[in-house]
Amino acid sequence: MPLSEHEQRILAEIERRLLEEDPKFAQQVGSSFRAHLARRMKLAIVAFLIGLVVVVVGFTKSPYLGLAGFLMMIGAVLVFVHALRRRASSERRPGDAAPSQDPHKQRGRRRGGGLDAWWGRMNDRWRQRWEERGGPPER
Repeated sequence: MPLSEHEQRILAEIERRLLEEDPKFAQQVGSSFRAHLARRMKLAIVAFLIGLVVVVVGFTKSPYLGLAGFLMMIGAVLVFVHALRRRASSERRPGDAAPSQDPHKQRGRRRGGGLDAWWGRMNDRWRQRWEERGGPPER
C-alpha cells in the first residue's frame, strides 16, 4: 500500500534530518541495503535460470516437474521485480525534486538508462493510462 502525501513528507523529513545529523551512518545503511537488494536480484536471476532448466527437462520426465519449474520461474520474476522496485525507491533522496507530471519530460529524462529506465517508462505509461480511464476510486 503506497504512502499518502503527508506520510511521504514526514518520511522525507526524517531522512533529511538523518542525513544532516549523521551522514556517515546514512551512507553506510543505504549502501548495505542496496548491496542486499543487488544480491536478491542476482539470486532471482539464478533461480529463474534453474527454473527454466527444470521446465525443459521436467516436461520430458513428468508434467508436474515441469509445472514446478514454471512456478519457480514465476516466483523468481516476482522477487526480482520487488527488489527492483525497492531499489528504485531507495535511490530517491529527500532533497531530490519531485518527478515531473509531464510524461514527455519523464521519458526524455530517463532515456538510455537500461533496465531501470525501461521499467520506469512502463510504469509511467501504465499510470498515465490508468489516470486517463478514471484511476482508482478515492478512499
